[in-house]
Amino acid sequence: MELSLVLDKINSKDFTFMDSKFKHLYTDDYFDDRFGNNPLRVASFKLESEFIYKYVKSGKLMDVGCATGEFSKIIKWPGDTCGIEISDTAIEIAKSNGVSFSHDLTDVINYYDVIIFRGTIQHFENPFNMIKSAFESLKPGGYVFFLATPNADSIYYKLWGTLPSLDPKMNFWIPGSNELINVLKNFGFNHIESRYPYLDSPYSKPIMDHIKFLVKLFLPSKKIQFPFWKSVTEHCFIKPL
Repeated sequence: MELSLVLDKINSKDFTFMDSKFKHLYTDDYFDDRFGNNPLRVASFKLESEFIYKYVKSGKLMDVGCATGEFSKIIKWPGDTCGIEISDTAIEIAKSNGVSFSHDLTDVINYYDVIIFRGTIQHFENPFNMIKSAFESLKPGGYVFFLATPNADSIYYKLWGTLPSLDPKMNFWIPGSNELINVLKNFGFNHIESRYPYLDSPYSKPIMDHIKFLVKLFLPSKKIQFPFWKSVTEHCFIKPL
């Protein structure tokens, strides 16, 4: 794709990564546990890093919705890291953690070795444009990972139309696992692997989670939340050579 066409897309009125009208939702306290100070998040990062390092060990990384930059810092990514983030406060902290904001997904082509969407694709009002731009900005042979991604195919979502990690006012598209794979294939990616990290998750407590599931099943008015099978999914895709 010609760079001039990429630049035209940046200026297009129908393309924004996240409209500024949503900034107020991401207040400073939204990031309170995003400083490497939440042991469960840190444990999750380490499990997710094993998934990433299984396929790629270094290179230029784009962290989409990077928050304070804790993810790339904790997994000790050995290459350059760029980020996209809506919060000005989080951006400044991410910069101190080694994240650059010199490029996004629209001003480079065939540039990144790895793109990470960690629990973020549902927050974008234009998720298909995000995926298209990810394909264009990724090098041939590069990888895109969807981590900590809500799964509308899960029994939890099918029963109750929500998931513990979701906040309706912040979410636009809740993909099912199969739907996400189909969308990525339509944009040209090859699907490599899917995982459903419930039992390995540091958040899971299988006995208590199943008790809560039964309580919520028979008493749906009970406002209880809990991790459960396939509620969260992880995917790896590759851009063909």
